[in-house]
Amino acid sequence: MQKLKLITIDDIYVTVLKARMVKNSEGWMRMEPFDRSVPKTGSQVMDLVAQALATDGSITPRGLAEQLGVDREKLYGAIQMQTGMRAQAFFNAYRIRQACEWLRFTDLKGQEIARRCGFASPGSFTTYFIKQMKCTPSAYRKANRPANYRELYEWEGKTN
Repeated sequence: MQKLKLITIDDIYVTVLKARMVKNSEGWMRMEPFDRSVPKTGSQVMDLVAQALATDGSITPRGLAEQLGVDREKLYGAIQMQTGMRAQAFFNAYRIRQACEWLRFTDLKGQEIARRCGFASPGSFTTYFIKQMKCTPSAYRKANRPANYRELYEWEGKTN
């Protein structure tokens, strides 16, 4: 019997960035848009989860169940079976992945990142970030953001 391949955050993740600077072999550079389409997983449930997470940073597993008109416990069970993670943990892991991108490639403030990623407050964002990443959001940013990030990336709300 074949084992079920678990669906990971990487399998469904949609970048928060709009474009990045690329350089070709001839040396010219241009901004190239990211593909922001929601990847298909082969699972109807996880495709709906991916779509929800990519379009609404504040969606919760409970809110998604209500939106879909399905039994909450059945949705949670399906997510856990297909990801190996409890539904809320999976949603939070997706949000932390988004937050890492915002921290690395933008100049958005922590409270704005918390809001965009759907955390209830900047404090809950920081607490969960430290728990998952083992450092504060500002320490993560300092260690991972390229000095020229403004020239390299475009994001929603960026001012030039």
